Amino acid sequence: MKIDFLETIKTPFLGPEGATVRKRSFRSVMLYAICYPFSTGIVIYAGLMTFSMVLTNITGFLPEIAKDLYEGRLNTAGSIFSWLFAFFLGGFFAGWCSEREKLLKWRYLHLLPLLTVVVFYLAVGLSGRQSNTLDPVVFPAMVLFTVGVLNAMVSLTTSSLIKASQMTGMVVELGVDVAELFHSEGEKRRLIRREAWLRIVVMCSFIGGAMMSVAFFPQIGTTVFFIPAGIIAGVMIYDIWKF
Repeated sequence: MKIDFLETIKTPFLGPEGATVRKRSFRSVMLYAICYPFSTGIVIYAGLMTFSMVLTNITGFLPEIAKDLYEGRLNTAGSIFSWLFAFFLGGFFAGWCSEREKLLKWRYLHLLPLLTVVVFYLAVGLSGRQSNTLDPVVFPAMVLFTVGVLNAMVSLTTSSLIKASQMTGMVVELGVDVAELFHSEGEKRRLIRREAWLRIVVMCSFIGGAMMSVAFFPQIGTTVFFIPAGIIAGVMIYDIWKF
């Protein structure tokens, strides 16, 4: 059953029980739906050029682990597993901070994961233009951690409707939405159409970020990570100003 997530969306970092809840406006939701996937698109292409792998190919990592374990290459399997754990840890950290904020009533604790993302991107950007200066295990883990954070943050913001980097699921859900449009009418049709457009915005933002990375990475190398760092810092400032 469809619900109007834009009517029920609230900031995921709620105050104490019984307190007035601050709702996020449609404009704020759209801002997050654009900024997080756009930043992720930049990071994923830059990661591909820097580390010669698609860092968010979590599904593909699992067969690689199985193959390495079967062939006895435990070190390689352990490295890949550490990347998976980093991705998990990013989501866990974002969720943990949001829950602790509700419990401890620390107003801006939810910004700590985003601040960590900014610091990590600056660290990668300052590490040098050449990929051989980057640790082949630690730096991919750092990037995967940040992508996990961004996925969790946009998921919390949109009540788990979308993710920042999981385009496979996004395309499938968009297909489901379009199919439902042919079998709905009235208010239900309006809600489904709105969700479908939001998914399209996310995918276009992701592609736009990747295109920017394609354009700038050959000239500036890993300093392209400064761009998503600036975008996320801007989101933090907006969140403080708006809420």
